[in-house]
Amino acid sequence: MNHKYPKITEVVLRDGQQSLIATRMKTEDMIPILSKMDKIGFSSVEVWGGATYDCCLRFLNENPWSRLKIFKKYFKKTKLQMLLRGKNLVGYKEYSDEVISLFVKNSVKNGMHIFRIFDSLNDINNIKSSIEFVNNEGQNSQGTICYTTSPVHDEKYWIKLAKNIEDIGAKSLAIKDMAGLLRPKVCYELVKRLKKNLNIPIHLHTHSTTGLADATNFKAYEAGIDNLDTSISSFSNLYAHTATESLISMIYDDKKNPFNMGLLSEISQYFQSIRSKYNEYEGSLRGADINMLINQVPGGMLSILEKQLLDLKKQNKLNDLIKEIPKIRADVGYVPLVTPSSQIVGAQALMNILDGKRYKTLNKEFVDLVIGKYGKIPGKISLKLKKRIENYDYGTDINFKSIKEHRADFSKFLKENNIKDISRQDTHLLNFIIFPKESKEYYQAKNKSSMNDIIGLQEGFGLYVE
Repeated sequence: MNHKYPKITEVVLRDGQQSLIATRMKTEDMIPILSKMDKIGFSSVEVWGGATYDCCLRFLNENPWSRLKIFKKYFKKTKLQMLLRGKNLVGYKEYSDEVISLFVKNSVKNGMHIFRIFDSLNDINNIKSSIEFVNNEGQNSQGTICYTTSPVHDEKYWIKLAKNIEDIGAKSLAIKDMAGLLRPKVCYELVKRLKKNLNIPIHLHTHSTTGLADATNFKAYEAGIDNLDTSISSFSNLYAHTATESLISMIYDDKKNPFNMGLLSEISQYFQSIRSKYNEYEGSLRGADINMLINQVPGGMLSILEKQLLDLKKQNKLNDLIKEIPKIRADVGYVPLVTPSSQIVGAQALMNILDGKRYKTLNKEFVDLVIGKYGKIPGKISLKLKKRIENYDYGTDINFKSIKEHRADFSKFLKENNIKDISRQDTHLLNFIIFPKESKEYYQAKNKSSMNDIIGLQEGFGLYVE
């Protein structure tokens, strides 16, 4: 049989490292290999969004926009791709259309081409405005279905959702299989049906956690998928993804292979050489975990939960935590486990386990999820859980301030801390809006050393860092 060859998106700079080393890879460790990655011929490289934005500010003392500018400098041939959480952008709260528009405009200005836009509940109302703003900037708005399995998620559900995503203007569609739940035969049939019903390109993103990814990717190729996500071999498998070189070897014979396997090997060796620097963030998984087919905990979520338990000296509670997550998921109408719902469910599961009693303590974001503040729940809420939160004073953290008001708040903070007024710069303002606490700490720390670190030339990078 003749099959169309899919394009390849390399994800090591974002999801590969997020899944295996809790997103701790520093920009300085990426720079030496970027030019070689640009020569491979990937359709895109996933470089930004998800937890990378958060971790830059929270843990790495980096400005995420500086990282994006560096990618723009080095990737001259390859398109840059990011993950966008719809109305939540790269944060965990809902933002106004004014903020979303400003974020998209600045992302495009600083080099972004492809925006994989998703909502954790698959509520298209939560991704519609982002798709519109990306389209307005002339870039690829990739609408996403967050794949999961449950009594309410069947092929009919996925086809209808995908068609709705196309109808609201998405230029491409991604099947995002966060926990490696998509089985090979199911994938083949789903891709076939999607290709028959849609007119836009279809991408597949799946994880290796359950051991299904290689076969699932291959069946997607046989079904005519347009693009597959992979991660370079030294940052592949386990919680991560199919190895880039392995996938290429599966679908091409040596004579027709357009990829330079020698150069890919050099890239893999480079990432292997730096991986040991981040050993402390590695998860405990050493092979496929088929329990994930039952528990449905995504790789990135699991590695972060492991680290949290380790910090609390409660690592012996990991199995209890993993068992608790699907119980909570059933209680809240079978929500897919992807940011922010994965973090919300994970945090509540952690509380339940540490308390030794279910829902003794309620996480505010969990209550907001249950009552619909994050979007429409796909299934039914447990009556017991409903009763538990009936009298809960949940309030709201949704802040629809105007950009002008946000800018005034930021300017006030800068003035109070004797920091040069950079409040007119959109990227600094967006940091402040999305992660106020982390941004304040970041700018205060930078101010103590030198403002040149923020707005001047940073040695080694050779470009302006904002």
